[in-house]
Amino acid sequence: MKKKAALLFFIWFLILECLAGCARQGYSCFMEVGDYEISKEEYALLAYDNIARTAREYGAKEGIDVNAPGFWEKKTDGVSPMDRVRELTDGEAVQQKGIQILAKENGIIDEIGYEAFLKQYQEENKQRKQMKEEGKVLYGPLELTVSQYYSYRQSQLEQALEEFVEQKIVIIGEEELKEYYPVVKQMEEKKNFRAQLSLVIFEDTGEEQKAAVEQWIAVHGITDGLPVLLAEETGVSANMESLAVDTLELGKENLLLDRVVQAVKEVEAGEVTPAIEYRDGMSAVIAVESKEYVPFGSYDTEQDYVEYLLRKKKAREYIADRISGLEVKRGKAWETITYEDIVK
Repeated sequence: MKKKAALLFFIWFLILECLAGCARQGYSCFMEVGDYEISKEEYALLAYDNIARTAREYGAKEGIDVNAPGFWEKKTDGVSPMDRVRELTDGEAVQQKGIQILAKENGIIDEIGYEAFLKQYQEENKQRKQMKEEGKVLYGPLELTVSQYYSYRQSQLEQALEEFVEQKIVIIGEEELKEYYPVVKQMEEKKNFRAQLSLVIFEDTGEEQKAAVEQWIAVHGITDGLPVLLAEETGVSANMESLAVDTLELGKENLLLDRVVQAVKEVEAGEVTPAIEYRDGMSAVIAVESKEYVPFGSYDTEQDYVEYLLRKKKAREYIADRISGLEVKRGKAWETITYEDIVK
């Protein structure tokens, strides 16, 4: 009798512990990664965009009305649209909670429960309002949405975690660094270049006009007389500009120049790009007059850069490996989450 009573007490104790674990978060048990819960509310936040993605996938199939009653729970070949939403969301949920867990383990953040996140979110908006009242520079909207703050917080955590692992956990030997140098050299050999470009700039009035300009240039090429000839034969008014590009001197603040570089990086001398968005409602077709690739430096001159890339690579591999090793458990509520739970 005493053994039976002791067994019942032990079982009741385990039940209470499970309930207490959920109660500590303030939310119902839903999903667990490692020893930490993903609440239904956090999961729904991550699942929201996957509702639209799933609707697009199913909406592209003939004869399926995504607005029909019961659409989200109706199974086809044993799979419902909500099953697809869970499939898409699970990987992201494990990834984001894994980043939180590793950040907590390494002292980057103290609390990773959803209730603590909401307090941080409210404090962030409070601070933003105060900054506005004090006339301080405020980047972004005055009040962030929960989704916006979640993305921002996770991005900051991931960056801080990567930097921590790079500096405190990753160990790189001299031989390993030398072995990685040829890999970097191959990746970088055509990354930087100097080029002389000719730009044909014209008003963007639609795809038909872009196609006409592209076709005319493909036949006639780019010459000094292009503006007059193009206007006579196509009715398109254009002007020409010359531009010298050196990617080693490209600053992040010059978005227009960066757009040009992206357009010509795969284009060789003597070739022409398709029309690109240029500036102020204008499009441009770019002719690469000349292009000279900048050779990647020797191991001695590029050692710091090679080490930087290798540390970043190994840090990301370490984080991915740790997250992939976390045990994932799903509760009954995970199986029964509905469309309404996510979009409410």
